Amino acid sequence: MIKRLISIFKESSRTFEGQEKDEDVILLLRRHHFIAFLPISTSALLALVPIFVFLIFYSYIVNSKFFTLFLFLSCLFYMLLWLTAFYHLMMYTLNTVVVTNKRIIDRDQNGFFDRKVSELHIYRIQDVTVSTKGVIPTLLKYGDVAVQTAAIDKEFIFHEMPDPELIKSEIMKVVSMANAGVKPI
Repeated sequence: MIKRLISIFKESSRTFEGQEKDEDVILLLRRHHFIAFLPISTSALLALVPIFVFLIFYSYIVNSKFFTLFLFLSCLFYMLLWLTAFYHLMMYTLNTVVVTNKRIIDRDQNGFFDRKVSELHIYRIQDVTVSTKGVIPTLLKYGDVAVQTAAIDKEFIFHEMPDPELIKSEIMKVVSMANAGVKPI
């Protein structure tokens, strides 16, 4: 029990919950770092708002009865800001795509208590498509990766993945090795 509790503090890109026997992790993917950077940097900028309000209205706040109200509202504001930043970091961390030699597992965390896990077996993959739209995604090399399955109109889309061309080539390499009966290295 203690060993399992301690294991949450060290990240492993080679094992995951629900891993089958003889299943090797090829890729552990999260969205591009820029996607996590945007809400965190916005939160950091918003953290300056109470400071600027205090500096602008310093004499009025200090010389009146509003100082305790200002402190209370500032603390409330910072608490909400922290919760928002924590929410975005949690969503970034928990939304993962795991590519193994047998399947692709897509874990979508949509809220604190809303998670969807989908899996796709490698032998069902028909095609992998990469889509990069916009100036920033092109410059930072991130985009969407769509994996087409053998089922009718079934497509797995992984949004804002870093280096989508590399992901596509790795998935296609695993698919070709699985079809040839070769175990990937």
